[in-house]
Amino acid sequence: MKYTTALLIMAGVLLLACGGGEEPASQPDETVTEETPEEIAPQPLYPEGTLDPAMITAETPVNAAALFEAYFAWDGKIVTLEGYPYIPYGADTMIIEDDIELITEPGSSERLATATFTDASGTVVMADQPLTVSGTIDYWTGDIEVVDCVIVEDAPSAQPGTVTSPYVYDGTTPILIGEFFDMFNAWMGKEVIVEGYYHSTTTSTTSYGVTVRVDLSDPDDTYSKFVACEMAEEIPADSDSLMVENRAGVQFLGTVAGESFDMVGLENCVLLNR
Repeated sequence: MKYTTALLIMAGVLLLACGGGEEPASQPDETVTEETPEEIAPQPLYPEGTLDPAMITAETPVNAAALFEAYFAWDGKIVTLEGYPYIPYGADTMIIEDDIELITEPGSSERLATATFTDASGTVVMADQPLTVSGTIDYWTGDIEVVDCVIVEDAPSAQPGTVTSPYVYDGTTPILIGEFFDMFNAWMGKEVIVEGYYHSTTTSTTSYGVTVRVDLSDPDDTYSKFVACEMAEEIPADSDSLMVENRAGVQFLGTVAGESFDMVGLENCVLLNR
């Protein structure tokens, strides 16, 4: 009897030491959280305060200084352009002396840009081989002039459909010359209402007739001229007097025709509010 009791006591002690036969405590679940990478919004092609030519219609007036800045926005920018060299007389090769003109494809006669080189004299280019050049836009002539150019050796091919603007372009990504020509001339032929501070009127008489040009400045910079409006007809005397008496906020409707006396040139202009 004593022996049996002793065995029972020892068995109880062992059960207590082993946890009394209870199941081991469960471990807490480990929750794995997947982090979603934060999407960074692409930089807008036309930052706030700039004009997007695609968004401008002949219904909303644009400031003369803002139009000037937008029209000449590529001036002074470094660009990398891919095209074919224009080689006259149907020749297969040409030796670069100082400059070369770029076309979209071999045999084309439409020269879209002139590239002036710093040190490419003696370089041989081929009519059927694309050429990539890098240089600085010099826009005051109203044409695409790229100065201080160098030939970019082993440049990657330009990808069709490049979408950029003078405000975000990195200067190194090659752009097909035809596509750049379209971007560069996005304002050409666009009908706009321009609003500015009346600066002056110039009347010129030539064998072609009388030309009246009104120059607009900005209320914050009345000495600088930004837009030259070539009138469709002479301005009536009373309207001209009203412009002189109240120079701010003068509006013209016209068509962008290119650079004019270092200003944005508008033609066929009509005075709207005097």
